[in-house]
Amino acid sequence: MHKTIAYIVLGASVVSMAQDHVTVVVPSKPSGVVPRWDKGVVEGRTYKNTSVGLELTPAPGLEFGPPELKGSPGTVPLLVTITAAGKERLFSAREVMACYSDALAYYPETGRTTDAYMLRVIRSNQKEGFDLVGVRSDDKLGGITFARQDFKKGIVYEAVLVRACDAQALVFIFGDSDRDAANKLISATELKLDLVHLGCGSDATGPAQR
Repeated sequence: MHKTIAYIVLGASVVSMAQDHVTVVVPSKPSGVVPRWDKGVVEGRTYKNTSVGLELTPAPGLEFGPPELKGSPGTVPLLVTITAAGKERLFSAREVMACYSDALAYYPETGRTTDAYMLRVIRSNQKEGFDLVGVRSDDKLGGITFARQDFKKGIVYEAVLVRACDAQALVFIFGDSDRDAANKLISATELKLDLVHLGCGSDATGPAQR
């Protein structure tokens, strides 16, 4: 299991899925814009990555592990990921927040929407034994609207937020013991996005669906 995933005792299987897919062989000429990302840096409690276009500060009590860059800049698959986790707790799921940006040129044009990406998330989590909780909805993080789907597996509750922009999909995973706890993690998380860089457009506060 990858180093980043070691920070998560249970849950956040979507991150594992995303990291594993970078080993797949794809055509040398992707049909889309391929970003040239770096892995970014953690300064104090804030993760900064200008190449991706975000700054992220987790909820109090969560600490970042090292960011990781999967793939080579300018090629696909390409993924930047970072995870923050709280202390291990007996008989309760560990608090965790994971974030990754995925270069959409890896996927066919029909698979680069928020809906299409969320469907991949759902299928991956179900494959890992997670059950759907409720239906897809919209939620806000940093004032930006994301598609949200919740999952549950044993003592782990996950809220997954997805937003597809021009060249990348942003995914945030919040893991805790129940929906209220996950909501508290979301509300306590600080996110700043460079909307122009991301290519999210003026509809970034509207429904997360294209």
